[in-house]
Amino acid sequence: MSDSEQTTSINTRRSERVEFEGTVIIRVDSEAIVGSGQNVSAQGVFFVSEVPIKVKVEIRGRAGIMTGELVRIENMGAGAVGIAVKFDDSHADLIDGGS
Repeated sequence: MSDSEQTTSINTRRSERVEFEGTVIIRVDSEAIVGSGQNVSAQGVFFVSEVPIKVKVEIRGRAGIMTGELVRIENMGAGAVGIAVKFDDSHADLIDGGS
């Protein structure tokens, strides 16, 4: 991605992001995720689900459980996975340092 594409992407975000290094735990509400197969190989399958994947999110050191929807899973290499969750409600205290 070029610098101009990255800047455009960052500038169009709806909410401010801040660096964060705490522990996050998510729990998936669904027991089964059903979707339409797109392709398959000997190593895996790719499919599309039209049903939101609802999750509960806990951030260590912050009281309460937040609810949201899993919106992205990204292979980060070396066995690591990046996970993005969109909260159902806004939680401004996460970026302004309040609780």
